[in-house]
Amino acid sequence: MHQAVPKTDAPIDVLDRFAGATPELARLRALRPELIELEQRAYEVLFPVRTGPGPATGSGPATGPGPATGLGLATGSGPATSARTVPGTVTDTGVSVAERAAAALAVAVEHRRAPAVGHYRALLDTATGETATADRIIARAPFDGDTATAATAAKATAATTTATGAATPGRIAAAVAHARLLTHTPARGGLDALRAAGFTDPQIVTVSQTVAFVNYQMQLAAGLALLATGDSGTGTDPGAPSTTVAGGPRYTIDVLTWRPAIRPLAPGELGEEHRAALAGKARVDTPYFRTLGHDLGILAVRTAIDLAAFTAEGGLPRAERELAATAVSLYNGCVYCASVHARLTARLHGDPAPVRRFLAYGSTAVLGRRWKLITRLATGLAPVPATAAEADVEALRELGLTELALVDLVHCAAFFGWANRLMLSLGSVEGEDQEHEGRQATE
Repeated sequence: MHQAVPKTDAPIDVLDRFAGATPELARLRALRPELIELEQRAYEVLFPVRTGPGPATGSGPATGPGPATGLGLATGSGPATSARTVPGTVTDTGVSVAERAAAALAVAVEHRRAPAVGHYRALLDTATGETATADRIIARAPFDGDTATAATAAKATAATTTATGAATPGRIAAAVAHARLLTHTPARGGLDALRAAGFTDPQIVTVSQTVAFVNYQMQLAAGLALLATGDSGTGTDPGAPSTTVAGGPRYTIDVLTWRPAIRPLAPGELGEEHRAALAGKARVDTPYFRTLGHDLGILAVRTAIDLAAFTAEGGLPRAERELAATAVSLYNGCVYCASVHARLTARLHGDPAPVRRFLAYGSTAVLGRRWKLITRLATGLAPVPATAAEADVEALRELGLTELALVDLVHCAAFFGWANRLMLSLGSVEGEDQEHEGRQATE
């Protein structure tokens, strides 16, 4: 059972620290206060810990009337506690905190975000009771001493968790390899290494959600830091050319089909909790959502973040939020997501022609300075690490985008780093009738 984490004098939000914890950052984030709460809640759902002695585990959800809680921010040598609590259930598919923390650390390393590396390293060291695993991940060293492939490492070690909840090297190696693959080349995502290491279908969903969420954290931290200070904190050259995307014939505004790579829940397996977790979605019985339904805890908060980012009143017009989603989907090679959100952009904008040009020819074909700059900033947040520069933000400010609109743009672009990685890792696309991840296209 998860017990309440003791309160501290000043609860710390993990994303705040990852992005620099400046007063200006706090002011900008406060423009969308609901997202502050939801982003911390998502972290606490994915990284639950047991209070008291012994290693952290991914044990079951809290029982009784009290809420479950997660681990707070690591400051200095070890993780600190958080006063925030997580309503409802936590992620409970049998993936240990060590496996999740190892995957998260691998993502943070690739994004070059030092505060996040320190945080997830402390979480992993606490969960495993040793430091060698984190050392290997940070150094990108192979786990088996001979090869960097997770499949080989998985077969060389027992693919189980111990009675204490600590993960074996084979499972951690597979989780780390999956994290690196989804971080750098999500369109090439595959599940063979996770399966070889003994991960079940629900556990695969949890690992993919963890990797995708931490990528969201890193890209959101880069974008918010850029708005607050003019520096994304990624160490990239601010004078480098803006990131662009290429379109092509495989991208279409037409309806496509997404086919799951693992068994989705059957429609009859969806309970009221699943329907509540997907409140606000156009269809809750699609293969995509039934696949994500294997991990109800993170599904519920992810849905809330999605809707808060894309449907909140004021700020960036809805069509331009969908345009940002389309741009990131093109960068990541998610044909399905690009189709859905290009279609929404066209519907909300009222003219499909400029959207079709974007899909066919990429960045160079975007019409109008405002859309060019929106797609430039969104696309600049998609690489690992992010390449967006202060000039991209200043150009949008000169066009009259408010601080709230810029915060919305950053959130929508970062969210699609999360969405693309789930779509690409958990299934594939077929070009016929579709059952898509639908939000109602309303202002």
